[in-house]
Amino acid sequence: MLRNNLLTIAGLLLATIGFFSMDSLSVLADFSLRDWRYAKTVTLPAGLQQESLVEIVPEREVFAGSAYGLVDLRIIADGGTEVPYKLEVSKAEHQRTSFPVALRDKGYIPGQYTSFTADLGRTGILHNEIEFQAYSTNFRRTAVVEASNDGTIWAKVTEQTVYDFTVKERNFTTRNTRVRYPDNTARYLRVKIADEGEGSLQIGSASVFYMKETLAREIPWPATILGTSRDTDQGTTLVEVDLATPGVPSYRLAIKVPEVNFHRGVTLQASADREAWRTILSRSEIYAYDTPKFVGSNLVITYPETTFRYLRLSIYDEDSPPLSVQGVDVWGLRRRLVFSANPNYSYQLYYGNLEARQPYYDIERVFPYLVTEELPEAKLAPQ
Repeated sequence: MLRNNLLTIAGLLLATIGFFSMDSLSVLADFSLRDWRYAKTVTLPAGLQQESLVEIVPEREVFAGSAYGLVDLRIIADGGTEVPYKLEVSKAEHQRTSFPVALRDKGYIPGQYTSFTADLGRTGILHNEIEFQAYSTNFRRTAVVEASNDGTIWAKVTEQTVYDFTVKERNFTTRNTRVRYPDNTARYLRVKIADEGEGSLQIGSASVFYMKETLAREIPWPATILGTSRDTDQGTTLVEVDLATPGVPSYRLAIKVPEVNFHRGVTLQASADREAWRTILSRSEIYAYDTPKFVGSNLVITYPETTFRYLRLSIYDEDSPPLSVQGVDVWGLRRRLVFSANPNYSYQLYYGNLEARQPYYDIERVFPYLVTEELPEAKLAPQ
């Protein structure tokens, strides 16, 4: 079976060479130049000497002129040959493997620290994160993690802030008792949580993980506040934001305010014309605290991705004075088109056909076996 799998992969890779060859390509039946409204000339990376993988990052004009999901994008070589490509969306990926641990040596040295030891049972298990559960609330402490193979000789592997902030009146808690450290295979982990004049922490259980994380790559979209208004009946402040053109995909925003020591609920709506609004986030919260017990803020809102041009943020002030929203930053997930470019050919990117179907190329299946990190970037000329 292993031999068959290897042969299958080898066959896919050989097929890659075939479909990257310009001589083997032909225009697919659904492409006709007259059906596409827009085109941009592709400028290949300088110094490209042979046929190689390159990437194109679509910009605002492409999103504004394309069908939803960019399904109508076509790369055409020398005015007539359709070139296969892979449209990739840069999303965050998280893979976490947990390992059971036995807790021992729980203790507290007054004026110094609360401590405990986690035993994974044996050495050789790769891990890089420990998370503990605490019965205590409203704390902010420094946690030191040490590692040992024998429980005798210890080495410090990281130092990090852990905290819990709970507002019982709002049924709200934000907590981070998860500590990351460089990859390690030690059997024992010892955690020391500084007293910092607040006494001991009540530790419940703990878990150890190996975390493999790929961060999303984002593109900032310039955003303009069109205006703010006050709905006195609802006790809300409405902030309307313009992303300048339709079609740009956004999924995260952050507001800029000078105030501190507030905690407000928010909702978010989106619109194509500022007339009909659709709720895309029914409830979230923003806050900023600067108090003796807790210092921290969250002014970022993550929402399901939308391509509407206008956003409307509702901030529930209740009986408090409205916040002074001075600016809004908006981000979208980065897209790229990956294709094989020959320096002897010229290329154009076509878009703007709302009737086009999504293309399906062999590169979609072969893509996981290709080296696609840090590809040279081809640029797009004006529309």
